[in-house]
Amino acid sequence: MFRRATYADADDMAKIYNQAMKPDTFALSQIAPDTPNERVAWLREHQDPFPAFVYEIENSKVIGWCSLSRFSVRPEYTDVAETSRYIDENHRGKGLGKLMLSHLVEAATNLGFRLLVLRSYERNTRSLRSANPFFRRVAVLHEAACIQGEWHNDVWLWKKLR
Repeated sequence: MFRRATYADADDMAKIYNQAMKPDTFALSQIAPDTPNERVAWLREHQDPFPAFVYEIENSKVIGWCSLSRFSVRPEYTDVAETSRYIDENHRGKGLGKLMLSHLVEAATNLGFRLLVLRSYERNTRSLRSANPFFRRVAVLHEAACIQGEWHNDVWLWKKLR
């Protein structure tokens, strides 16, 4: 079940986020692990129209989280949001990524956004595969990020909401 993320979720969110830094995951280029305090600060910035959500299973266990974020500080992009989603490594490959994107599309539509943007490293094939029903690939920035000494392509996708 989805619900709005709260500061009490910061520990779970940081743990799941940090799993994305593991070798061969190809989801993050961040070098140092995220801390719960950093995630609380991040949550302070993620109020409407840029909410963050967690996905819980039985016993209120958080197994993933997703968010809408500001795409750009430039005023001409105020109706564009970037999507993010992170899933606990023990729950990947079970359709939660698609469910999260569906939830974010609905939330973004209700919040009045015009476009959604999704970025993923090209080697993060699970992320790209789950985005296919919703988003269209529009650009590839070749060798845009260096992760663990290797250059990676950054794929940009978009979805028009209105």
